[in-house]
Amino acid sequence: MKNILELTGVQKLSKQQQRNIKGAMVSISCCGRNKCRINYGGGSFCEPGRCNRWGQCILY
Repeated sequence: MKNILELTGVQKLSKQQQRNIKGAMVSISCCGRNKCRINYGGGSFCEPGRCNRWGQCILY
């Protein structure tokens, strides 16, 4: 981390600055045995994939 902060143009953000960052948040969960649900800020949809017994999903 220290090496990254030494690069030109890189700065450490305060907690308030970090809260103001807008971006896409995506998570993936299972939505059936052979489908993965992709959740994002505007909704969700299912895609082909494989769920393991721990609820983790691998997209094809």
